[in-house]
Amino acid sequence: MPVNTEIALDGRVAVIRLDRPGALNALGGKLLDALDAALDSVASLPDARVVVITGSDKVFSVGADLKEALPDRDERIARMHRLALRITGFPLPTIAAIEGWALGGGMELAMACTFRVAAPGAKLGLPEIKLGVIPSYGGTQLAPRLIGNSRALELLCLGDPITAERAEAIGLVNWLAPEQGGALALAMQRAGALAERHPAAIRAARQAVDEGSALALDAGLAVEARVSAALMSGTDAPDAAAAFRAR
Repeated sequence: MPVNTEIALDGRVAVIRLDRPGALNALGGKLLDALDAALDSVASLPDARVVVITGSDKVFSVGADLKEALPDRDERIARMHRLALRITGFPLPTIAAIEGWALGGGMELAMACTFRVAAPGAKLGLPEIKLGVIPSYGGTQLAPRLIGNSRALELLCLGDPITAERAEAIGLVNWLAPEQGGALALAMQRAGALAERHPAAIRAARQAVDEGSALALDAGLAVEARVSAALMSGTDAPDAAAAFRAR
């Protein structure tokens, strides 16, 4: 069956839909090719300000394609690491809209996004420990950065999927949709709000957090000062300041 991603532009929000029929959006090589190509396309859209990544109504992604040949394992890991770095550093903020299963590599893909929305009935987890291995698509590094070491180790060492409600409670998910099937709608609503914010300020906020969060406080404050000064001295700064004063 065809392996693809669908791209749509709704105002200033680009939507990338994982579309691998019959395989629960397992992350095989062809789907990763399609996702990379979709990100290339979105990056070239002048009107896009936010990206939503979603799956189907029943599944976000069940993770790695275990049916692909094991000799390619090291390259697949390196490729997923490159993808995680690309998404975390993507010039536009990203939102994962999660329905159904988000497991293993699928959960790692969602964690690489800037924000996450999940609907009731969704199950999120890193079950690799039950196979005697650990996540290798970025999960051991992404999860602690989102929810701290203790909560991350709970997911990593038990391997049991958690509900969307639990994921929101521990900070793994930013927003919980009001009903099953509502993740994409809520993601689009949140994306629309983000798209109204000043894009240079969004980039600066992400840069300050990304660069400063692993540093001591004094070093992090220096990062904040540098990024803030660069933002205010940019070509968009006068308009942004005037708009703020007019509020």
